[in-house]
Amino acid sequence: MKVLVVQLNLTIGSLSENTKKIIEAIARARKKGVDVVLFPELAICGYPPEDFLFHKNFLESMEDCLQEIVKASTGLMVVVGCVRKNLGKGEKPLFNSAAIIQDGKLIGYQDKWLLPTYDVFDERRYFEPGSMMDVWKYKDKKIGIIICEDIWQHAGYVGYTNYHRDPVEEIKKFEPDLLLNLSASPYQYQKPDTRVKVCSAAAKTLNCPVVLCCQVGGNDELVFDGYSVYVDKEGNLSQLGQGFK
Repeated sequence: MKVLVVQLNLTIGSLSENTKKIIEAIARARKKGVDVVLFPELAICGYPPEDFLFHKNFLESMEDCLQEIVKASTGLMVVVGCVRKNLGKGEKPLFNSAAIIQDGKLIGYQDKWLLPTYDVFDERRYFEPGSMMDVWKYKDKKIGIIICEDIWQHAGYVGYTNYHRDPVEEIKKFEPDLLLNLSASPYQYQKPDTRVKVCSAAAKTLNCPVVLCCQVGGNDELVFDGYSVYVDKEGNLSQLGQGFK
């Protein structure tokens, strides 16, 4: 299975421009003959969207953008970060999600379980934690999907908190053939090395390759460095994306 990891320079709130970049990347993926296209966390709106999320028209416009992406996905599996409404019970009205699209159809969502609310992060202000976990079948492969922080707890690199759940352990029972992680992980000194170790720990536990896609660029006070990661099922680094590109 061939996966295209799309490190995009996304702009917070620029829905139309971000969507244009996403659709252009999907077109490139089709020409390259790939199977799966992986985008960063909250790719449609940029990370962190913060109080834009309190505006109804912003959320509705994001849904329209997602439908444009769905229409452009013919012949591919596309996994893209977005915000979706919480239509059930809970404290918060929104989920930080990955939209899973296959061959021009939106087949479902995977919500982020672990919502960092420390240091530069404030996700519990806006989002309800996810509760459901599954794998997504495509071309005879079982693909697990988790979002950014969901992979960090397992490796023991979250020093600010102690979550009660471990999404990597939860997905282990499904025996995935591949784990995808959508990430918006801000730069700090030696963080690319830490991301590799985090992915390696998940790969060894799940006995499958892990691919992490991280955005690039500057958004307000945060800088995102890219360095997307692909490790094999033994946890060995197979490919590392370029930094700041």
